[in-house]
Amino acid sequence: MTWRGRRIVVIANHWFASSDDQPLFGRRQPPLRPSEWRRDAQARVVAGFVRSLRAVDRDADVIVAGDLNEREFAAPLRTLTEGTGLRGLPSRTPAKDRYTTVVDGNSQMSEHILLSPSLGGRRHEYEIVHRNAEFADRAGDHDPTIVRIDLSPEKPREKAAKKK
Repeated sequence: MTWRGRRIVVIANHWFASSDDQPLFGRRQPPLRPSEWRRDAQARVVAGFVRSLRAVDRDADVIVAGDLNEREFAAPLRTLTEGTGLRGLPSRTPAKDRYTTVVDGNSQMSEHILLSPSLGGRRHEYEIVHRNAEFADRAGDHDPTIVRIDLSPEKPREKAAKKK
């Protein structure tokens, strides 16, 4: 997409479901996660694409977003972020509010927004809108996440400060 002449690559995702995995606080500890390898494979593909974009343009504006069906500390998320420069936005949200779904009574973060350094370094606001996950009468089982990024042109002084 292009916004006021600025090219932004948005990679929308819906990774393989974790419904075959055992419950986080179930009888078996640690729980078996037989579907994790599929999400890790998806993470490798997305990470490879992001690396290829950044190889052509180190300052490429990239947003990776969607239902990754993984908690923010899981191996597929590490696969996605290692070597790509992507930074997940939920980490700055207070722990008590850091969830987008409730599975087997456990609040989990499965919806993610990750930004490339060129966007992550800009002023932005991130929010999880808790309107579904914790309610019985709901439109869906996941809460939406939102990011607002200030894309106004940088002043020459700000550009010089970034280069230092």
